[in-house]
Amino acid sequence: MLRSVALAVLLTPLVPLALLPCGAVLTSFTSFTSFTSFTSDTSDPSDTPDVRDVDVTDTSVWRQLEPGLELGRFATRDTLPDPEGDLVVLRVDPQRWELRLLTATVGNRAKHRSARMWCEEFGLVAAINAGMFQRDRRTHVGYLQVGGEVLSAHTNSYLSAVAMGPRRSGLPPFRIFDLDIVPLTEVLADYNDVAQNLRLIKRPGTNRWSVQTRRWVEAALGEDGSGRALLIYCETPYPMYLLNGLLLALPLDLVCAQHLEGGSDAQFHVAHQHFTGGFQGAADKIVSWPIPNVIGVRRR
Repeated sequence: MLRSVALAVLLTPLVPLALLPCGAVLTSFTSFTSFTSFTSDTSDPSDTPDVRDVDVTDTSVWRQLEPGLELGRFATRDTLPDPEGDLVVLRVDPQRWELRLLTATVGNRAKHRSARMWCEEFGLVAAINAGMFQRDRRTHVGYLQVGGEVLSAHTNSYLSAVAMGPRRSGLPPFRIFDLDIVPLTEVLADYNDVAQNLRLIKRPGTNRWSVQTRRWVEAALGEDGSGRALLIYCETPYPMYLLNGLLLALPLDLVCAQHLEGGSDAQFHVAHQHFTGGFQGAADKIVSWPIPNVIGVRRR
């Protein structure tokens, strides 16, 4: 099924590069503030390939690091589990593990850190980009609230928001919202940590990207049907429409997802006694660019 989907995408007439906004997607997003005008949420749901014919209950594809913390690696060429696969997913049960936004713009955190350094200094078992940032390499592109404090009041057309740190009992500790369904004001009233980001997949599993030629390595965040967080990193550059299809084809039970970062600034690091490894888009795999805002995972 996946091969037919990929072939269909490749044979679909592509959007001419000349029609894409200048700087829409290159190797790094940080210097392209015009990216906010990029139109991604335009695909017709009826045109989205149906690739979800997989057993989402298959536990053999996951390596349990600890209860509620599981690592999966897949080869995107055939969507099969592969210990050296180019697509890495950390599945996190937010009832057992705390997910929070951390930022370099607050107090003693105001220093440059890679994802690995964020893990080392704050006792995290994992860290991934919290979203794109501006040319100053500090300011989040879109609305950002951490610990109830507004760090970026600017809102844009992005239609996804991740929320953590509920303000009252009874709310899920982690949730990705579609902002055309639930207004941002309602999300802010219920959660302390909120980041507005570019939507990839809308509930309940709709690919929202149109076909295009630009491609990049991707750091993304997803939510599955059980409310677990999926920290996603793909080392092979793909157009987002095709990557979304690949993610929906995997046994992830993925219901929604948002773009975090692409190209040289995309980073993901896992620091656990049973697995330690870092993934980054920079050509130099030894030197990691600092990233100002991360989603961190730590023990409750």
